[in-house]
Amino acid sequence: MEKILDIMLNQVRLDAITKLRNAGQTMQSENQIIRAAKDIMALADLARREGLLALEDKVQNISSDFLQHLIILVVDGNCPEIIAEIATNIYWTKAPNGADAMTDYMFMRGILGIQDGINPRTLEDILLSLMPIEQQQKYQIQMEILHQNKDIEKLFHIHANFQNEGIWKSIHYLEKTISELPNRCIQRLLRELENRDLTICIYVFQQEIRKKILDNLSTGLAQAIMEDVSLCASISEQNVSASILKTLDTIGFLQNSGEIYVPHNI
Repeated sequence: MEKILDIMLNQVRLDAITKLRNAGQTMQSENQIIRAAKDIMALADLARREGLLALEDKVQNISSDFLQHLIILVVDGNCPEIIAEIATNIYWTKAPNGADAMTDYMFMRGILGIQDGINPRTLEDILLSLMPIEQQQKYQIQMEILHQNKDIEKLFHIHANFQNEGIWKSIHYLEKTISELPNRCIQRLLRELENRDLTICIYVFQQEIRKKILDNLSTGLAQAIMEDVSLCASISEQNVSASILKTLDTIGFLQNSGEIYVPHNI
């Protein structure tokens, strides 16, 4: 049975490598593949520290439906052969191209490696081997910066304290809206927002929404934004209301122009 599993995975691996090579590389595709590797390594670290069942708590924060499905299959206790069969069936049915094909294979290989208890360093080497040299270097640089900038996490205890219920209603509404946006829509939104408005929004948001936004920023910009957040203690309720409204207006504009999709109307 193990041989059948290897055959299934190998067919997908060769297909994904070929499609990635034929599609050529863009900045978006590079970032997509690097983010896929980082997502898998974050899950591997969590599983190593807290066990496979802990992965279930992360499902709702995963933007990829495919990766969500794989995590649920693992948490439910399915054997590797069944997971591989379902995963490869989905892959061949979807017939992804370019970076999408490689991302799906990385999710597939990564989740099976996590389930098998493979050493995280070895798993990371496997994922890196699927990337062109330039992407490997970018990934390694980003991970080094991430490890060096753990101070971002120390700033997460900073929170706003306002008395106006109307402001909190608008904040919670914006949080709900952002929580429903896929990562690609958040990235589009972030390109429209000024750093000041983004800083104020992150200052008033709950940690879960903060993390979702920061995960869609470069490590350097995330560090800079959180440093600015630490200076927001004296921000006025009027400025907060203005930034929240501006962000909601921007989301509404992008939705009306068809550039992002919001499950409920703004």
